[in-house]
Order: sequence, then structure tokens, then C-alpha cells
Amino acid sequence: MDSMLKRALMCLLIVFLAFSFFTDVVAQTSQPDVRINTISTIELPDSVNLKVYFNLFDKQSGQAITDITPQTAQITLLNTGFISGGEIKQPDIPIYITMVLDASGSMASSQQILKDAAKLALTNVPNNAFFSVVQFDEEIVLLQDFTENQSAISFAIDQLKTTGRGTCLYDAAFTAVEAMEKAPVGRRAVILFTDGKDETQTGSVCSQHTYRELVDKAMKAQVPIHTIGLSVSAGNINSLELENMAASTGGFSAIGNQSQLKNSFEQIMLGLKAQWMVESTIYPRQGENNAVLTMGLQDAGELTIAFMVNSSKEYPGPPSPVTAKLDGFALRPETMTYDVQLSFTSPEFINYLKVAIWEERGGAKVTEFVFENIAQFNTLNIPTSDLVPEREYEMRVVVTDDNNIPFVIFRDQDGKQFTELTHVFTYDPSGVLPQLTIQSVIQDNNDLIIQVATTNPILVKGYDGWLINEDTNTVVPNSTFTSEILPNGSGSITIPMSDTKVESGKYTILLRALGDGNSVFTTQEYTGIVYEAQRVSIFSKIFSALKASPIFFYIIIGIILVVIAFLMIYNWREKSLSGTPVMQGRLGGKVGKNKKKGQKDFSPFATNEPIQGKIPQQPVRQSPAPKPAPPAYNVPIMPSSNYPVGNLSPDQLDRTIVGGPSMMDATQVSPMFSSPTLSVMKAPQDVISPGQRISIQPLPFTIGRVGASLTLNEVSVSRLHAQITMDSQSRRYMITDMNSSNGTKVNGAPLSPGQPMYLNNGCRVQIGPSIELVFEGS
Repeated sequence: MDSMLKRALMCLLIVFLAFSFFTDVVAQTSQPDVRINTISTIELPDSVNLKVYFNLFDKQSGQAITDITPQTAQITLLNTGFISGGEIKQPDIPIYITMVLDASGSMASSQQILKDAAKLALTNVPNNAFFSVVQFDEEIVLLQDFTENQSAISFAIDQLKTTGRGTCLYDAAFTAVEAMEKAPVGRRAVILFTDGKDETQTGSVCSQHTYRELVDKAMKAQVPIHTIGLSVSAGNINSLELENMAASTGGFSAIGNQSQLKNSFEQIMLGLKAQWMVESTIYPRQGENNAVLTMGLQDAGELTIAFMVNSSKEYPGPPSPVTAKLDGFALRPETMTYDVQLSFTSPEFINYLKVAIWEERGGAKVTEFVFENIAQFNTLNIPTSDLVPEREYEMRVVVTDDNNIPFVIFRDQDGKQFTELTHVFTYDPSGVLPQLTIQSVIQDNNDLIIQVATTNPILVKGYDGWLINEDTNTVVPNSTFTSEILPNGSGSITIPMSDTKVESGKYTILLRALGDGNSVFTTQEYTGIVYEAQRVSIFSKIFSALKASPIFFYIIIGIILVVIAFLMIYNWREKSLSGTPVMQGRLGGKVGKNKKKGQKDFSPFATNEPIQGKIPQQPVRQSPAPKPAPPAYNVPIMPSSNYPVGNLSPDQLDRTIVGGPSMMDATQVSPMFSSPTLSVMKAPQDVISPGQRISIQPLPFTIGRVGASLTLNEVSVSRLHAQITMDSQSRRYMITDMNSSNGTKVNGAPLSPGQPMYLNNGCRVQIGPSIELVFEGS
């Protein structure tokens, strides 16, 4: 029987030991928990940057865990189901800590121990920490405002003095939380030390604020309250209330006697040092959003904790991997098609792109185009054959994935997402059609020379026009003239006035730019032309004919050379046959040596014939002095005529007068002179070749990107960048910047727009940042 009893007792002992061991193992391997201290959100245009500051702590002891590192983290928004990965980091903002120390009458015997424990805790504080010190009894006194200076903090702690008054615990902590709200941006913490309850010396309630008000205030302000209770005797403190205060606000609690006071302060400081931060990008809805933080711990499973995120606006969600941007939309004049420039992010995800054109008002689809093999940057060519001029349209761009599901490719300023990129436009081809300008008109003998400039000259196939008699408002008979395409759209057109026998008078020139099939692009009138018909000599007619047909000039020169060669050959032949040294001056050289006295010399030559090649000098006929050059006129650009012949606009009275010698204000034809040149010193190869020389003629000589005398197709060059003219007084060339975007420089000095500068031989002219020319001439 005793043996059986011993065996039973032995079994019970083994079971007890096993249970104890299992209990210890479970206690030692208990899962830690997470406590959130502070939540920070920054609202960006497309998302919210979320930062969650937290501690890991032991569930049973309530103390901070410092030897476990979180491995992974993610944020889940419960109202949308959105899950975002989080990055675990060390806290990136400072921490502001307020020590709220009890100075009531009951602390008299523990005052020095409290000071020593608090100062000792300062030797192991978190990085980037700022401290302030407050003492309280029935009043609250600030001993030190926030500072990083530990000497100042220690000095403030030494100033703590106990009184014989009560303990207004809740009011002191409430005031500290309020002060935290005014501190700079950062984490917050209150270390509340007390050895008693919230009561006066007589045992009545001391604070005006309640425990519930204090906790609510701390939670709303995200200020964790870490509590340290000094238990001197049974019932002197409410330990459960201090522990709940810390747990509810995200802080730690330590309750102990005087010998444990230093350890209590150290535990709180370790908890503050062991904080972590999770950073994530989220897309919350407007208002309150329930969220869950999930963390993975090495060899310890997962931890989760719920929290709340507030947002002032709606965030629709993460951006699409494919976004679209309209970089350009322009009508190409030579083909009358639209160039649509689109750029995409992640084009490898795009299956195809669809461009549809809709009527803006009617809402009907006009045409649709599909494109594949989309790149990051694309230029799409959209025909305009189905479009009606002056009508508004809307272009809609859609891109799809492999399942033909449209991507969200655009988001407006309010954050709304769209699967279509739209662009409203008016089909107006007149904006890119050629525009014609008559820059000047001068009389050359009996002809008129028109200086013309045209925009978009690639569309122009020729020019025609006629004269209008301003006295009778009728078309001058046989005055119609035509011209071929002008290089770069600029040049001169000659009106053969002498061939049509136009009489002297006052005329208007009507000039038209023609397209395919002689369609008229634009019409320009130039009024007030005073023409003076001049008598033309036979030599002038011959010269004009030769000038008009140079082939006859070369034929005549050839005939003259043949005749001269024939005479030279004939003279040589005669000389070889007779032996007479006609050209050597020796014939008759000895005549007269044997003459008789009084007898006249005899010579086979005439008395006035030159001897030995000496030809009598003829008087040189002086050429008349050249007349001064005409002044340079800035001819205004005349608008296209919208009124019939005979009903002339008053604003067309600004005119250039061209006349003969009898006109006082007539423009004289300049004498011939060699034109200077511009040498290309530096320029992009695809614009113009360095080393090329360009003759500066005719004047005014324009430089620009489109339709200029010197066309430089470079983005830094303005449409009309600069202009070279001649000063009528000094006969010197000068250059003027035409209010260009990137400016014009001469020898490194920038020109003021509209202010001309003289050009000397060798002057360096810089057109924008990329092109440099050298002026060569006088």
C-alpha cells in the first residue's frame, strides 16, 4: 500500500514539474505585442505619406522589448481593401519629453531619491531628444522648457522642492499634454511621476480635470503618458489607474518602491529608445479610415494593431502603370494632316492605341484610327479629309491592355481618373495657309521691282497679279504678270511696265499667292505707286533685251571674239607675206638722211599717224557722278484686300513713291555695288553647313526660322529673328533684332529689340545660342 502511495505521489510530482516547465516555456515564449505612439500623415496631390511610430512590448510584464527587430510591415485600409507595403526605419523626427514630477507633501522623504533617479535616467536618452521639467502639487510650475542641454535639465531637476500641499495629478498631466501640442513637429511623451492619488491634504479631489478627460486629451493629441508610481505604503497610489493611463495612451508603466525607482526611470527611457517607424504610401477616402498595421517578426509570427487615419480629401487609388501626355498637336500645311505627339509611361503594357475624332456639338463620331507598337514618344498622323473647316471637334485617346481593358491614363487636378485623354480643337486650315507680304516696290528703268515675303512657302506654286489705275479704279489693260516659285518664299518679282506700255500714273499692285490648280491662297495689295514712264533709247532697249535674255549677250560676245581673232590672224598673214614691219616702227627709219638742203622730209605715213607705236591720247570722257542712294523705307505690312477694286481702304494711303527725274519725292534707283556676305562660323550641321557664304541681297535681308532671306530651321531661331538693312546716309550696313525670343548679339554685345547696330567688316553676329555668322563687307 505504501508502495502504491509512493508511486502515486511520484507521478503527481512529475506532472507538477512538467506543468511548471511548460508554464515557464509558454511564459518565456509569449508573443510580444505592439503599441502605437504617434501617427503622422502628409497629404500629397496623388497620395498620402503615412508614418506610424510604435513600440514592441511584452504582454505580461508591459515592458518594452528591445531585442526583437520587426522584419516586414504592411498597411491595410479596411474601407477600400487597399494593401500597401511598409518600410521599417528608425524614427526620423525628434522626440519631445516632459518630466512631470510630484512635489506634494508626501514626497518629502523621497525627494532626493527622485532627483537622483531622474538625473540618472538622462544618461541613456533617445537620440534627438528634447526635455522639459515640471513640478506639481496643487500648482504647476515649469522648471525648464524644452532643451537638448542635459546640464540644464539636471539643474532644473535639482530645483525640485516639496511642499505640504495636495496632489493635483490630472491637472498637471493635462497641462503637460496641452503644452506638447504647441511644441515643434515631432514625437511626444510625458513621464508622469507620483507617489499618491489625485487628492488634497484633506482627502478631497484636487484636479479640475477628470481621469477620462486626461486620457481623451492625450489620445487625441497623440501624446503617450508613461507613468512611474512610487509605492511607499499600501493604498497610497492607484496602481491600476496609472497602468491603464499608460496603456490607453500608448505609454509604459512602472510601479515600485524607493529601491526600484532608478530601474523604473531606466525602463521608461529604454522604451522611448526602442521606438520604430513604418513608412507607407496609402490612398485613403475622405474622412476617417480604419487601418491595420501588420508586422512580421523573426521567429515570432505576425503582430497586428488597428488604428485610424484621417484624410481631408478623396484619393481614388494608386496611379495606373500607363499614363499619357499630349506633347503637341499641330496642323501640317504641306499634307493638311494633324501631327499628334503623345508620350506614355510603361508603353510595354500597351496593346493598342485608339484615336477617335468626335463632333464637339453634335456628339457624333467622325472618324477613328488604331495604332500599334506604341513607344514612349510617338508622333501620329491624323488625316483631315473628313473634317469641316471652322467646326469644333474633340479628339479622344484610349490605350488598352492585352485584355482590351482601357488603362487609367489621365488624372485631373481634383484627382479624378479618366481612361480617355481628350483635346478640343477647331479645324482652321487658314491658320497655316501661306500669308503674303509686299515689303517694298521700286522702279528700275521702266519696270517695277516688288520685294515679296511669304509664310509657309512650301505650299506656294507661283504668283500672279495685275495693276489697278487709282484714278479710274480699273484694271490696267495687259498689266497681268506671273512669277515662278521664290526661293524660301522671299525674293523679287519684276513687272514689265515697258513691255505693256503702261503710262505714267498712280497705281495699285494686286499680288496673289497661288497653290495647286492656280487656287488662290492669299491676296495682297500695295497702293500709292507713282510710276513715271521714261524714254528708252535704242541702247537701253538693247541692254534690257540682253538683260532679259542673257544668251544673246553671250552670242554677241562670241561674235566679237571671233572677229578679233580673224583680224589678228589676217594681219599676221599679211605681214608674213610682205615682210613690211608695219607694227615695228622701222619703216622710213632712215628716210631723210640723204635729203637735200631745204628739201622737206618724206615719210610714207601721214603726218598725224603715230610713229613707233605711240598713239595720240584722246581726252577721257568723265562719267557723271553717282547719285546718292535712296533712303531705306520700312514698308508696312498691308492686310489682305477684302473690298473690290475701286473701293480702296483709307489705311492703304501709306505708300512708296517711285518716279522719274521730274518727281521731287521719287525714289532713285541705287547704283550697282558688290553686296557683302555672311560666313557661317558655327551652326548645327542639319541647319546650315559651317563655312558657307551667303550674299546679303536683296535688302532688307531677313534672318529667321520660316520664310526669311536666310532661313535657319533651328528651334532657338525665331520666325523673324533679325534684319539687315543699309543706312541711307552713311551707306553702311546695319542689323536690327526683330524682338526675337533668344536675342541677337554683335561681337558678344546683345542688341536691344528694334534698335539697329552698324556692321563692320569681320563683325561676329550671333543668332540665338547655336548659330554664329561673320559679316564680310564694308
